[in-house]
Amino acid sequence: MVERKNTKYIGYRYGFSLIIIIFGIILSYMNIEKDFLGFSSVGTWLIYVGFIMLVVITLQLLNNKKRIVDERMIFVSTKASRITFIAIILFSFIIMVIDGIKTINIPYSYFMSYYVCGVVLVYSISYKILSRYS
Repeated sequence: MVERKNTKYIGYRYGFSLIIIIFGIILSYMNIEKDFLGFSSVGTWLIYVGFIMLVVITLQLLNNKKRIVDERMIFVSTKASRITFIAIILFSFIIMVIDGIKTINIPYSYFMSYYVCGVVLVYSISYKILSRYS
């Protein structure tokens, strides 16, 4: 069994989230206005993401449970990663075929956000199903 230590890089995580917040403040101060993922600018989006990162890191720090990862969990995560990779390839092929038949007119930022959300959803669903039946 392998014991995971998430507290080793907490300082780096806090630092990275603060850098993202500062970079977002700088972009907002420079008035670089472009509608981005439903936010008024990229700077406000970076500030939002930075604060979300701070909250997630703090919640992980407050969680005192020790995680023990065994070989079965590693096996299940490897199989879920393989299923996710196959789904990415299949979905990309379907998108190319649909785009060849009829042009897809969706902004790139929305498309990538939906795509990443779909990848995370496929991984989490496949992980849950595989962990239940293995």
